[in-house]
Amino acid sequence: MKKSFGKLFTMSLAVLMLLTLAACGGSGKSSTSEKTEAPAQGSESAGERTFTASGETLNVGVQSNIISIPTVYAYEHGYYEELGLDVNLIMFPNGSPENEGLAAEQLDLASNGLASVYSMASGLCDWIGESDSGSSTLFIYMRPDCDALNYKGEIEGKPDMYGSAESLKGLRVLGPTSTMEQWAAASYFSQFGLEAGVDYEYLNMDRAAAAQAVLTGEGDVFVATDVDYANMMEQAGFVKVADCMDATGTNFNNGFLVRKDILEDRYDDVVLFLRAMYKAAGELQDPELRNEFAYKYYSDNGKPATPEDVAYETEVRPFLTAEDLAADDFYLGSGALQVGEFFASIGTIEEDQVAIIEEAINPNPMRDAFGYDVKGATLG
Repeated sequence: MKKSFGKLFTMSLAVLMLLTLAACGGSGKSSTSEKTEAPAQGSESAGERTFTASGETLNVGVQSNIISIPTVYAYEHGYYEELGLDVNLIMFPNGSPENEGLAAEQLDLASNGLASVYSMASGLCDWIGESDSGSSTLFIYMRPDCDALNYKGEIEGKPDMYGSAESLKGLRVLGPTSTMEQWAAASYFSQFGLEAGVDYEYLNMDRAAAAQAVLTGEGDVFVATDVDYANMMEQAGFVKVADCMDATGTNFNNGFLVRKDILEDRYDDVVLFLRAMYKAAGELQDPELRNEFAYKYYSDNGKPATPEDVAYETEVRPFLTAEDLAADDFYLGSGALQVGEFFASIGTIEEDQVAIIEEAINPNPMRDAFGYDVKGATLG
């Protein structure tokens, strides 16, 4: 059964309130007790265990980009309803206000990117699944008249990365905070010994507004996380100065956050959500199907993208399936943990919060949803 995706609305709260939150609740990692009764309507069983939807609304945050396509696809095709879930999707411009929605208990679960690290570090949420590589289409662009373009290979082992300590001072980066963009920019500048607010400026703007502003001369640097924004920068003559690996030294997968109290009180709902979402991710392995759905989704939500952009994104950013998370070399949350360690090294979070991030990596819902031995990343 197909549902209309008409309930979405945009929400915005104060920025980065999560960094001041105290850790709340337990780890949320204990799964529900085993049930021996036969599956009821709206129930799904895995082995001897039966998972039954609570009947309460599950408020799920989504974004108008690749991060949320499987989540929305499952909603529109009625996969949550098939499992007895009452899911309400709420649209956000990026990850920072999603974090705020979780903190305000207006969201129960969210499809999120790098901003998830803050909700994990605060002790508010667990990381329970991953959807796609958020770093494979991340590139840092600079205005063509910047002096930094006269310097290349200044950092050992990175011959193609532009910039130098002196030439980068005073530049203005435009983009949303608590996101892939901020992480990549901070990582890039820190390699030259430069700090935001001291040596360069990072001005908080919504992704679309930041792109338009930098093109009109209000900024010098823009971090493109999607193919369409990369094309926009290149068509305007901006120069690619670094990719994600050069800028940060690591990769990052987008994925799913759930509040610890929801995980404790409504564990079955979380397991059933993952089953429906990964069913959608499996179907979206079909490139033609994915291209058609993604292009319509982007068009309906005002995201600039051409059919060619969407096809390229499909090629370079495949969705992860449940089977992918069970691979021997896969460790849930490895990117989040590395990002957390980096944030601690530059003072964005406290050093002791890295251990809280590790504790928030929770493979149990995936294990219970599919019976796979999903491994969680650990420190060291």
